[in-house]
Amino acid sequence: MSADKLNTRQERFCLWLAEGLPQSRAYVEAGYSARGNAAEVSASQLLRNPKVAARLAELQAGAARRSEITVDELVAELESMRKLAMACKNPAAGVAAVMGKAKLLGLIVDKAEVATTIRKPLREPSDTEQMSLEEWQAKFAPGGLQ
Repeated sequence: MSADKLNTRQERFCLWLAEGLPQSRAYVEAGYSARGNAAEVSASQLLRNPKVAARLAELQAGAARRSEITVDELVAELESMRKLAMACKNPAAGVAAVMGKAKLLGLIVDKAEVATTIRKPLREPSDTEQMSLEEWQAKFAPGGLQ
């Protein structure tokens, strides 16, 4: 069933439910104005609407298809690739498979080190290539900051 048969709030209600929100919160997030118990009752009534129930089932089926590939399956596939790499005497591919498994399981987190260089503009040409902070402040700081 397509979403064009639902109004905007009904579609948003279904999307929020498919994301995992509780019924009452999905009802409010979809743009309805009920609060508290009224939201729970109204959300329950909305779910009894056949169009809404069908759309929710459609969204949940799509989510189920996407989650068919699990971490365990990916780890098993990487393990078979590692064994193949070792059988072919290609240790680099084996290491890549092991690293892929470790990253997938959260054992390795890629981090990038960022180094910064502070560059201070010169007001006048100078032969001095390196200047200490004190020298720079003495030469370029405004009069009131020294």
